[in-house]
Amino acid sequence: MLLLPPLFFLALTAFWWHRHRRLDVCIYMSGLYALVTLLAVVLVNGEMLGDGGILFENSNVHIGVAPTVLFCLAVGMCIAPFGMIYGRDIERITIHSPWLIDAFSLLLLAVSLLNLYLVADSTLDILQGDLGQVRIDHYGGAESPAQLKADSMNRLLKMLYYANVSTILCLPIFFYNVSEHRHVWWWNGALLFASLSCPIVGVQVADRTEIVYWGLMLLFCIIFFYGRLSRGQRWMLAALGVPVVAVAVVYLVAVSQSRFDRGGASDSGARTVQYAGQGFINFCYFYDHANTNYVSAEREFPLLHHYVYHVDSGAERRAERSAQQGFFISVFAGFVGDIMVDIGIVGLALWVVVYFMAAMLLIRCSHRTEWDISEVLLLFLLAVVPLFGIFYYRFMAFTYTFSLIFVVALVIASRVRLRI
Repeated sequence: MLLLPPLFFLALTAFWWHRHRRLDVCIYMSGLYALVTLLAVVLVNGEMLGDGGILFENSNVHIGVAPTVLFCLAVGMCIAPFGMIYGRDIERITIHSPWLIDAFSLLLLAVSLLNLYLVADSTLDILQGDLGQVRIDHYGGAESPAQLKADSMNRLLKMLYYANVSTILCLPIFFYNVSEHRHVWWWNGALLFASLSCPIVGVQVADRTEIVYWGLMLLFCIIFFYGRLSRGQRWMLAALGVPVVAVAVVYLVAVSQSRFDRGGASDSGARTVQYAGQGFINFCYFYDHANTNYVSAEREFPLLHHYVYHVDSGAERRAERSAQQGFFISVFAGFVGDIMVDIGIVGLALWVVVYFMAAMLLIRCSHRTEWDISEVLLLFLLAVVPLFGIFYYRFMAFTYTFSLIFVVALVIASRVRLRI
């Protein structure tokens, strides 16, 4: 059973490659899952279980038929709608309410400046210090210097800072502006910088996942917009991207080395494989050991639980739920693992069906030639689920819901042809 997921996603990738004849977003998604599930095979055969966030021990690993099939079907159904998108067929991307998109961009730029203010006086000291200890302190409940600074802000600025998680939307807006020759270079450059707000905050707690998240979504934008970029624009983006990627790689290596030196796997290479490949293995552990008597949907309905039930998926809540389940739930089990441990197998099946229908309603038909920028933004947010879902379910906090509501409103406005 261990080989079924990489073979399934590899076959899906080959099928879509045969249909598309070029790298499209569906091939990117299925290829990514083929890679991470292949790393799971390496982990099991290399006896690298039991640490690095992997719940199974080398002596008791069990990859059953049912969780394997469920994993493949659930993930496959979520990425299937993206197979209808053919990049070479996209002829036009319209913008129905340009001033509204620009106003939203300005808001995100303001949030990024606020974020820069919060991290400016502590980031360099953190990078020069012991990153491994920073991460240990974070796991122990210590707040970062930027968070302590944010806690002292007035209520209005705190509410504005909620939008920091939405700054990733600057990526598709940046690519759209460049491809359509909208705005001057410094405005678009500021948007690209603003998209890095979450990775910059991640430095405060020696986090690697935020920069990986940014990289995954950057690749999505490159693939989606590639056919609409001129040769000169591609070279310009490459020139901008090389230093950013170089800095990101240096940071990832520094964080990994600092944390790995504290023991566990034999070297940083093994830990990197554990980091990327544990999702499917932990999903199988969740399937075998989760207590279905405990149902908690604060990650699936975060806005409702925050404002009505006053429950958030914070560290204390996750510790409480881990005690109920009898194992630590804050590990990488993929987005399907998180949803399954929250609302059960039936709940996961219903969630996947709803996601599939939402994606199909957005994409509408195969070989679409015209999109609205609002639809591209919503497609981007939907793509976050399976792409970053190799780690965990991204939209687990109520702050993510605001950007989703705003983008859905933009899509509805463009569909009914309301000129706002």
